Amino acid sequence: MAIALGLAIALFLLSVALHLASLGVGHRWLARRNDFVVKLAISLLVLLSHLLVVSLFATGFELGVLWGLGTFAGTQSLGWMDHFYFSLVTMTTLGLGDIYPTGHLRIIAGVEALAGFVLISCSAQIFWSMMHEQH
Repeated sequence: MAIALGLAIALFLLSVALHLASLGVGHRWLARRNDFVVKLAISLLVLLSHLLVVSLFATGFELGVLWGLGTFAGTQSLGWMDHFYFSLVTMTTLGLGDIYPTGHLRIIAGVEALAGFVLISCSAQIFWSMMHEQH
């Protein structure tokens, strides 16, 4: 359990650092120029940041399976794309339940859902700024 918790915390911290760095870039772009093209670019940047975080957690699930921390149920063969899909569903807190972790991988999934809530909230702030700030 300690390994799963350590991996989950490392993924959380790395995800928050990368996402906040991306949002910082977006805020700097917005401070320089607040037009439609920049807003689209920032929106794409936010999307890419979230997909990077999803990829990090998917890689964490791959490592967790390799390290014997647990497995996934609900599907026959699980490849990286399945881990990415599960991570995307978990990050958005959608939680479809067609694939689900077993064993200590559940800890990583829970931390990812918390990270998703935090990071989506941070993303909402930059969208609010884009809608309300006029430069």
